[in-house]
Amino acid sequence: MRNLDTNLLQSAQGAGGTSETGPAMNNHTEAGIPSDTGALTDPISIRFHAGHRRELAELTALARRVEKAHPADIDTPQGLTQAVEALTTELEAHMRAEEDAIFAARRLGTVREAVVSTPHYRKDHDGQEAAMNRIAANTHVFCLSHNACAISRNLYPRLGKLAEVFDEHKYLADGVLFRRLATQA
Repeated sequence: MRNLDTNLLQSAQGAGGTSETGPAMNNHTEAGIPSDTGALTDPISIRFHAGHRRELAELTALARRVEKAHPADIDTPQGLTQAVEALTTELEAHMRAEEDAIFAARRLGTVREAVVSTPHYRKDHDGQEAAMNRIAANTHVFCLSHNACAISRNLYPRLGKLAEVFDEHKYLADGVLFRRLATQA
């Protein structure tokens, strides 16, 4: 089983109004993933969707600042802002659709209808992973040059963390949530 950062799930559940030590946290598998499917959608929505929205807005602004401050520097990743904006657009449309279809269907008990669209959402995740890989390639896998400015020193580790968090998000949705929903339909 995949080893996830259980603090991410716990903090998401805590943000949803349940304390980290409350009843919602007592029903987990050995990897820290809630065994109740309903308890899994809140961390995905709170930690990952809301987190991506917050972080991507800030990362876009930082990427824009880096490119604007160093337009002729060969160590500045040209096109990074465009790549982050493209990921943001793709993720936002996907997350909104997922929340409106999958999460709402789970809450309303109409899982069977939602399961039909999970292959589409898995394909979206693959496209988002490809967009994330383009950002990683553009930044030489988030490796700073020896003369990187302070903005880049802030931006690159955060892009790397976004890639890690996205990987966890993708695994929880594709590898856990969608599989569970299929068995419940």
